[in-house]
Amino acid sequence: MKIRSKLILLAMVFSIGALVFAGLGVITWKRVRSINDTVEKGIEMQVRSRDVHSLMKDMVFDLFVPKIYGQLKSYTYSPRTNATVREWKSAVLTYQNSYYSFMGSLALLSVRDQEVIDQYNTANTMHQRAMTRLEQLEQTILLITERVGTSEEDRFYEILADEEFIPFFAEFRDTTYYFVDSFESYMDYFIKEVREYGNLLQRQTYILYFLVAFLTALAGITFSLLTAKDIITKIKRVEEAFTRVAKGDFSKNMDISGRDEFSDLARQFNSLSLDLKENVDNILRLTRAVGRSISLNTSMENLMQNVVHTIVYETHADVSFIHFLGTDPGSTGRTMLKLRAAEGDLTSLPVTLLQPHLQVVLLQGEPLVLQQEELRHQLPDLSSLMVLPLIIEKEVMGTLTVAIHKPAPPLTDLGVTRLSTFAEFASLTLDNHFKYAELIKKGEAEYQALQSQVQPHFIYNVLNGFIGLNRMGDKKSLESSIIELKEMLRYTQDSRTVTTIAEEFAFVENYCQLQKLRFGDRIQYSLHLGEGLDKVRIPRLILQPLVENAVIHGLEPKTDGVGMLEIEAFQTLENERTMVSVTVRDNGVGCDLGTLQEREHIGIGNVRRRFKYSFPNGAFNVRSLPGKGTEIRMTFNEMYHS
Repeated sequence: MKIRSKLILLAMVFSIGALVFAGLGVITWKRVRSINDTVEKGIEMQVRSRDVHSLMKDMVFDLFVPKIYGQLKSYTYSPRTNATVREWKSAVLTYQNSYYSFMGSLALLSVRDQEVIDQYNTANTMHQRAMTRLEQLEQTILLITERVGTSEEDRFYEILADEEFIPFFAEFRDTTYYFVDSFESYMDYFIKEVREYGNLLQRQTYILYFLVAFLTALAGITFSLLTAKDIITKIKRVEEAFTRVAKGDFSKNMDISGRDEFSDLARQFNSLSLDLKENVDNILRLTRAVGRSISLNTSMENLMQNVVHTIVYETHADVSFIHFLGTDPGSTGRTMLKLRAAEGDLTSLPVTLLQPHLQVVLLQGEPLVLQQEELRHQLPDLSSLMVLPLIIEKEVMGTLTVAIHKPAPPLTDLGVTRLSTFAEFASLTLDNHFKYAELIKKGEAEYQALQSQVQPHFIYNVLNGFIGLNRMGDKKSLESSIIELKEMLRYTQDSRTVTTIAEEFAFVENYCQLQKLRFGDRIQYSLHLGEGLDKVRIPRLILQPLVENAVIHGLEPKTDGVGMLEIEAFQTLENERTMVSVTVRDNGVGCDLGTLQEREHIGIGNVRRRFKYSFPNGAFNVRSLPGKGTEIRMTFNEMYHS
């Protein structure tokens, strides 16, 4: 992580902590305010409850002693009983609305404390019971009012005289006691608990504030200390790395992992250290690269183009080109420098201005480096020009020119060393190319000689078979054999040196069919070509000698049972690489090691040499046991066909 990102992350930690503080404050303020509003509604409900109790008292006094109670309350009398019942019912309705407003408060309904929830449910139950008692009391009062009428004299004694109304007094006493003492007292307790719950919520919020502040500070301090420790450690590693390089030790890289600025510095430093180290052991590395290039069968022109391309794209050079000695195609036939490969824009480098420098390097065989001061008159657009000799077989055969345009900086000593190494690389590449071309020509001549040995050997053995058929008088088989031979000769006369496994299998099948005409049921054969292998390229006439060897030396001498010949090709996996295996197997008489070595002549020995020439990394294995048979297996990778 970048240092800037770490600082941003640290700021985010404190910012998030501040936001949590603010969020908790807003949430707590709303919650506490909601609970306080609920408490206020509870107090208002208690006031309405007392109004109900007061009016209930007035209503009873008006019912029993209206005249006396009315005189005591007012000098103006009106039908107090009916008015009080209406007022009482209105007060009860107002109380109920106040109760439902209190109990239905969002703050109360969102309480999570189980004790408060239980008290809430108990209050609802007691409220329903109180409302039921008040409704019963209302019905009784209305019944008494209808019975006694509007008479005000001796109303109390009249009610006492009626036994039906005697339970009214007990009912009124119980209702008043339950509503005032039980229900109202419990609601006082319940409201007090709600207020305590709000206070508890405030205290919990204060504790949460403290925890958030502590954790935010702890995270910030810990992160700051870790970041500071990481920076100090990496600064020490940078100091140690620079000290090692200053002493000439390139064996260790600056070991700083991660994605911050120090890791970027480490990568740049390691790249610089690698460049310095490469200029120390570049010759060995480039020599190995030469060997890899030669195995790719590229032409000389491609090798030259690869050299100039590498210089332009691996250094800060703008232009690179190679001149090589050649013969003037004109009538003079003289030797001259010819442009053979180029990379970059050559328009700013006139040949007439470069020719003297090329001639100097060609004659002296030493690199020529020209910087800005030396180029300002003839080539003012260049900051550096370097001409290097290309030495082939100890003779200067060409030049490698590298140019750097302004405003790019001129070549340093390190750059000159690197380009000199590239020149050696080019010389070695071209020298090895010429040597490799000579080896190829020599190898092709040897291959043609080996292949030419196959055809006479094969025809010789087939003609011997024809003589045998003629002696036996089997003219029909002889005619079929001649036709088979004609088809096979078409294949053998092909000028190609390489064919496909499918074509080689078809040729071998014709050969086996010809041999079957000779041996009849004594010999059976089978061919199996694995899926996807029909296009694999192999040397032509490489299987037939092996099949012929199996027939003549393995199956023909077999006196018991039927001789079986199996030819198959399949894919196999070796060292995590997909290989192709071609096997020729028979159940003939077999042979011991000594006899097997004696047979390494024009048959198996020829095939082995041709196979190793085509597949240098392939495996050619022969296994044979007396009385068991012989197996010859060729394993190769088609990607490495010479």
